[in-house]
Amino acid sequence: MKLSENLKRIRKENNLSQEQLAEQLGVSRQSVSKWESGQSYPEMDKVLLICKLYNFNMDELMNENVKEVNESKQSKMNVNKYIDDFFGFITKTVEMFSSMSFKQKLKCVIEQCMIIIILVLAFLIIGGIGNSAIFGVFGSLPSGMYRFVRNILQSVYIILGIIMVVTVFLHIFKIRYLDYYEIVKDEDLPENEKSENQNTEKNGKSTEKQKIFLEKRQEKIIIRDPEHSQSRFLNGIIRMVLWFVKFIVAWFGLGFAVSLVCFVVLLVLSFLFVKTGLLFCGAFLGLLAAIAIHLVILELIYNFMISKKSKKTRMVISFVAALIVGGISIGMMVIGSTKFNIVKDGNLSNEIEKVFEVPMTENLIIEHYRNIEYIESDLTNVRIVVKHSKIYDVKMIQEGDLVDLLFMEDKTKIMEVIRDTIDDMNRREIRNYYEPVIQVYASKENIEKIKQNTRTRKENWQQELVDELNARIDELEIENLDLENKVYEKEILLEAQDAELQEKQDEIERLREEMQN
Repeated sequence: MKLSENLKRIRKENNLSQEQLAEQLGVSRQSVSKWESGQSYPEMDKVLLICKLYNFNMDELMNENVKEVNESKQSKMNVNKYIDDFFGFITKTVEMFSSMSFKQKLKCVIEQCMIIIILVLAFLIIGGIGNSAIFGVFGSLPSGMYRFVRNILQSVYIILGIIMVVTVFLHIFKIRYLDYYEIVKDEDLPENEKSENQNTEKNGKSTEKQKIFLEKRQEKIIIRDPEHSQSRFLNGIIRMVLWFVKFIVAWFGLGFAVSLVCFVVLLVLSFLFVKTGLLFCGAFLGLLAAIAIHLVILELIYNFMISKKSKKTRMVISFVAALIVGGISIGMMVIGSTKFNIVKDGNLSNEIEKVFEVPMTENLIIEHYRNIEYIESDLTNVRIVVKHSKIYDVKMIQEGDLVDLLFMEDKTKIMEVIRDTIDDMNRREIRNYYEPVIQVYASKENIEKIKQNTRTRKENWQQELVDELNARIDELEIENLDLENKVYEKEILLEAQDAELQEKQDEIERLREEMQN
């Protein structure tokens, strides 16, 4: 069965019909058809002829899959080509340098050194920018995790950077010298030039100019050769670097794709504010411009990924038009925002009001991090009025003379708050949606007492904090003094040990002198 399948595959891979294969083998088309269907087998001389024509041995043709055999041969051939090309690259470099004059060698070395310096500087600059970017993205992580991520990214960047620097350097060297310079020898000259040179030498009738020309021809010269064969191993490295660059660009493209989806969603949501007039029109045009810019960038990325030439004129026109529309949209939004009214009193139109009654005491304190508005009244007790939006649920906590207000978010009311916010925007009103209003009603004397108690508590708290810090400073000073005493004791001990060591050395010297005497 292997033979019939292999015969069919060989014929198709070489784009042959059964008649053409039969003609090559000197048999009829029906014979080839029977061989491929497995109804009969070719004679031994035909098998040997097939092996000779298509570079197979009998075992491969009869027992193995010729497709796998071809792939294996091609793989080995490619590896050998890469190895041969690598050594060919080195050989050509050595031959080129050996054929150069000292001035040419010096110029080449200086040029390559300058290229290396420029590439290394670019590598360091990009690395510094990347380090800052890493800190900006991962700086919020815990220190141990941040160092781990940073070290991994730095190691990857250093490895890839070295590969890219070496690749770019070799590529520049190749296209600057090896691709365009070749040693010209006398035996490489065309036949007509050889015969002219030989005839001129035999006849001895060459002019002075011809002699100079012949002398230059006999030297080892380097000339331009634009049709020089390309380096496969260097092209392989360049291809790897290009795939890495495409991988990075693909990640950027993924980010732009996600951003494009977000802008499309915002474009749809913008219709919720259609009654805002110019503000809606400006936002709508701005989102369209942002979407257009994203599409241009994504098209550039896509064309780069598939190595397709971009239509630069159309893309530049689209980009500039999107920028113009974006500028117009910003102007329309600024004009539209001037039509809005800022509502200072109250929160949402259907705000919630809660009232708490607190008996007045001598040391009563009402404490909260938000601003409290005190209002004089004829009340004997203290009345606390809190106006807030639906998103909050307010509770009063009283511990002795200390009264505190606890605000908790009610997540079940978020959608109601969003609807109210949209309604206010369409009415062209801006409210302080989340900052509650706290009002305290009490007599003038009670208000002064509450304020004084609050100031006293704050001062006491600050003083306690200062006392704690001073106590900590005293503890650190005592610890520092203990460490200094320990260091001093160690120094005294070392001095004593040095003195003892010196006495022993003196004793040894004395004994040596006695032995010599």
